[in-house]
Amino acid sequence: MAVTGTATRFEIGPLKQADWPAVARIFEAGIAGGDATFEPAAPGSWQEWSDARLREPKLAARARGEVIGWAALSATSTRPVYRGVAEVGIYVAPEHMGKGVGRALLGALVDASERAGIWTLQAGIFPENRASIALHERCGFELVGVRRKIGQMPDGRWRDVLLYERRSPIVGRNELRRTASPPPATRGS
Repeated sequence: MAVTGTATRFEIGPLKQADWPAVARIFEAGIAGGDATFEPAAPGSWQEWSDARLREPKLAARARGEVIGWAALSATSTRPVYRGVAEVGIYVAPEHMGKGVGRALLGALVDASERAGIWTLQAGIFPENRASIALHERCGFELVGVRRKIGQMPDGRWRDVLLYERRSPIVGRNELRRTASPPPATRGS
């Protein structure tokens, strides 16, 4: 899918193993910024990174063949009841931020997640990461809670995480109706 952002033309497509050096570089840039993740470093290999995420969707934004951003989903639980719930990971190269890359990637990730049967996407975002908050809100995510001092940075600082969710308006609708409890019976007078 070809997309034109602010002064940048890019395409969204599948992320491939050959993209690993760019994925790691972009991930490391996010880590260096200090407000993207608790991770102290990118994983050491594509296999390690890929194994921690769902097989699909894994997406890349490319400009002139170069990966300038990526998005992927991770399972939130191994329990079957949560098979349709996934956590969003999205990173854009610093020199391409503010050009529509994140919006296009997240929009494509939402669409691909629904085709994959995912009914709820969640994102944990540091309160200081205003750009990520705005991006997720523009893509239909809602703040559902604050996890206070939930994790510790490598430097010892404890950080809050805002929990955002997006419920699919199409995936899971019929399943919810079938599994919902009927209203309690009332006695007639």
